[in-house]
Amino acid sequence: MKITITPPSNSQQVSLLAMDYVEVLHDTLHRLLIVRWLRPVKSHEYRFGIEETGRFLLAFGLEKLLVNNQRMGVLTMDDQGWLASISIEVISKSNLEKLAIISSTDFLQQFTNETLDVRVKQETPFFDTQYFLEEQEGIEWLTQG
Repeated sequence: MKITITPPSNSQQVSLLAMDYVEVLHDTLHRLLIVRWLRPVKSHEYRFGIEETGRFLLAFGLEKLLVNNQRMGVLTMDDQGWLASISIEVISKSNLEKLAIISSTDFLQQFTNETLDVRVKQETPFFDTQYFLEEQEGIEWLTQG
């Protein structure tokens, strides 16, 4: 396991976690967390990445989160249930206000994302979620106003 914290050099993004399947960045200028899934993941990889994301979200007290799921594939039913549970736990303790989800054009992935969002929002304080096909669009939405 490789965990790195890299100070910014002419950049506003600090690497918090770099694995071959996920990277987590802290955009210090916009005070947002960026999670990029880099390939389809195994269950234990997904859960580790999500647990670390939750830890960083709480540790930095961030209000904005971007999750790029384009390369991740579709979650198993077990992972969907686990994600809903940990999301409710973490978001309830967090300052999250805005969540941008970058999804692929895969209908099943989009449907899964939207179903999980509805389930989590039933049990957490309000946060706004928007879906995008391009990461830059999500960052623009998160950083406006």
